Amino acid sequence: MNMQQVVKCVFGGLLAGCLLFAGCGRESKQLQAENEALRVEVAALKAQAAETDAARQAESKRSQNDAADTARLRGEVTQLRAAAKDAEKLRGENQQLRNENQTLRGAANATASQPAQPQPQQQATAFPRESWTFAGYGSPEAALVSAIWSMQQGNPKQYFESLTPEEQLRMTKVWEGKSPEEIAAKHVSDTSKITGMKVLTSQEVAPGQTILSVQIDGVDRTERVNMQRVGNEWKFGGFIREPKQ
Repeated sequence: MNMQQVVKCVFGGLLAGCLLFAGCGRESKQLQAENEALRVEVAALKAQAAETDAARQAESKRSQNDAADTARLRGEVTQLRAAAKDAEKLRGENQQLRNENQTLRGAANATASQPAQPQPQQQATAFPRESWTFAGYGSPEAALVSAIWSMQQGNPKQYFESLTPEEQLRMTKVWEGKSPEEIAAKHVSDTSKITGMKVLTSQEVAPGQTILSVQIDGVDRTERVNMQRVGNEWKFGGFIREPKQ
């Protein structure tokens, strides 16, 4: 190989080396640029991820706060509803108390405006059979004795005169179709077993009206007798008995 060929070979090798170096330099710059771009992209992605995570955490916190607010509001609503029910119950109780108070006041006023009812007079006035007579009509007790004496004597006319007008009307219907003799015999029979009367109590229930509680000896029963004033005289108004069921 001559000198010229050697030079060509050396020059060719240098040229190839320069070209290879230049190619490596360009590739290195390209790689650096690509790496830089990747680093920028990675930083952007990290920033986006951090922002997304922050947003997620904020949303989670808002959700927790909303849940807490919802539970609190539900509790407040429950308490308010219970309070409203209690208030309604109290209003009803207060209205009932006002009504009862008004009723009691009305009853108290009515009681205050009414005259006091006389209490029965405790007595034990005895009228044995042998003391019966026409005692007149000056008192409820005298009128009662006069009526029972008329029955004992078999005197329907006298008995009729000892009655109140209402009792006379009732007895007229009872005696309808019966002769005076039949009525007299019935009266004598009704009083034959009576050995005496005893007035236990006398109560004036109204002006001109007195209720006598009378024990009838011999037949062992107690009757309540209605005695009424007719004009200036007391008359027998019949027995007070509960209606039969």
